Amino acid sequence: MQYFTTAVALLSTSLLTTAAPTASSAPLERRACSVAYPQSIGFPINYDIHQDAGGANKVPNAITFSNIPAGSYGCQMEVNFPAGYPITSSGNSQVNIYATSGTAPGSLFGTVNFASSPVAPTKFVVNSATCDTTMSYRMEIASADQAGRVAFADTKDAGITMTYNC
Repeated sequence: MQYFTTAVALLSTSLLTTAAPTASSAPLERRACSVAYPQSIGFPINYDIHQDAGGANKVPNAITFSNIPAGSYGCQMEVNFPAGYPITSSGNSQVNIYATSGTAPGSLFGTVNFASSPVAPTKFVVNSATCDTTMSYRMEIASADQAGRVAFADTKDAGITMTYNC
């Protein structure tokens, strides 16, 4: 009996020491993403996406990211607004974003309601895709027949970006 108690004690001690986690000497580093901004002559880029009732007088807006390095990975379109950022919207202001370049031009890339919170920064992830050196999209009101409008100024601190290499 004493042999059995000793064997169990030794076995449980060896299991505890082998299962114990080890401390790492190197702290984990947060990965930093690279950010591409829309192609433009300068900032702000004034987006005004709208249409009248029945889908008449449709005015889509284009957005292109042409500064993504070859070999980049994990491209993700994001929308970021600081608290209280001014966005004008009326009617059905939901926006569809369609790819106009890449492997599936014309396909729906994502849908977003451009909005900012009055009290906190706002971030939307539209979608992610395989990175290309140039990525182009068309933004238009999502409804086929309802009137709608959304307008905002895209700057380095607010609006649409493409993150990559995260």
